[in-house]
Amino acid sequence: MTNVSGSKPGRHGWKAPWRGFLRMVSLSLRLCASLFAGTMIGVAGGALYPPLTHVAAPLVCDGKPETVSSQYSYKPGQHGVARNVYCIGSDGTREDVTTRIVFLSCLLYALAIFISWPLLTAPSRFLLRRWIRQAGSYAREKLDLPPSADHATATIVEAIRNAKIDGVRRSQTGDATIAERLRQLARLRDEGLITAEDYESRKRDILSEL
Repeated sequence: MTNVSGSKPGRHGWKAPWRGFLRMVSLSLRLCASLFAGTMIGVAGGALYPPLTHVAAPLVCDGKPETVSSQYSYKPGQHGVARNVYCIGSDGTREDVTTRIVFLSCLLYALAIFISWPLLTAPSRFLLRRWIRQAGSYAREKLDLPPSADHATATIVEAIRNAKIDGVRRSQTGDATIAERLRQLARLRDEGLITAEDYESRKRDILSEL
């Protein structure tokens, strides 16, 4: 048979098209979450603890990165802290690389989170599966449901098997009864209690019950 659509057969037949869509949505959400977390670490975390941004220093600075903090006032009585990252070259030159180093550090953290996502989410997936199993067990206890579809299938198969066995037993019992009736009818004919015509007529009636 030729596969016109070009889809590959899966375990239970042809793969449903919505599986690829769900996989794409899952990867998109994973990417967005990784970018958001990486940005928070690079920007907010770097503002509180500047060395967090130094992971990207080898990409933008050939020398040594240095963070300089300075206070400023944006309202009367309100003060803030500005942090700038400078690249100190071997010849003593200073270059402001704040924007580049923060941007690249955000991307590096986002990439690390995206790659290690299965490991990071393993505890939550374990707890979710455990909760689902507990909820299923509680529902089966309260609603008296079968433990699984396999159990229900096994129950149906067992019922069919028992019905077949009962049918064979009834058939064997009926055959034995008919054989006994035919023997009794033959004895009546042999003893002269019924005529041959009566024997044949009654025999046909008994055999018609098969």
